[in-house]
Amino acid sequence: MQEARVIAAMRAWRRGCGPLQPWFRATPFAAAFHYPERLVSLRASAAIPAAAASILARLPRPRRDTLWILDVPGPLALWTAFALRRRHGMAAALCFNGWYDPRGILDGRAEIPLLMGLAGRLAPRTRAGLGCLVFDAGRAAAPGADPAGVLDNRYELGEEDAPSREQLRAAGWRRVIAFCAGAPAADLAPYLEYLGAEMAVETHAVAVPAEQVAAHA
Repeated sequence: MQEARVIAAMRAWRRGCGPLQPWFRATPFAAAFHYPERLVSLRASAAIPAAAASILARLPRPRRDTLWILDVPGPLALWTAFALRRRHGMAAALCFNGWYDPRGILDGRAEIPLLMGLAGRLAPRTRAGLGCLVFDAGRAAAPGADPAGVLDNRYELGEEDAPSREQLRAAGWRRVIAFCAGAPAADLAPYLEYLGAEMAVETHAVAVPAEQVAAHA
């Protein structure tokens, strides 16, 4: 029963990813299955949090020729991806490539319940051509005041975590807009520069409430 629930949630999030599906990671869902107590430790609220609503209010209308990249802290990223799916039918490739662990710096106490709780409320349909790569900006979180004995499960984006220029063009995308929590992270900036050598790339900073950042610090 537990395995079936996790697989159903992963399929719900992955639906409609199309050409972005190779970059959708199963890692957090595997962690959800491994630590089932996290599935009930926190439940998603009925309403979209104000922080996500604030980001949504500032986003432009999506276009079929433009790929979006979202790089904000995990819980906020999931709520925003959820809202984009409901509002615009935009599919989101969740590129969360770290293994959440209750003993780790990335413990997943917020992310795993949201992955599971929001899955059943996702809009069932997506619109072809609208896509978003979603990263967890908490992947490089500070280890805290006393990191001794804490599992360091942080990670950096690598070459296999995002599509090439050729793959984007083959999918019909000619422009890229990145929405980041401040300036592009050190591991994301080179990718945006690489894309910008041959494609139009815009980068926009979005406001992230202090409590969202603290949740990953």
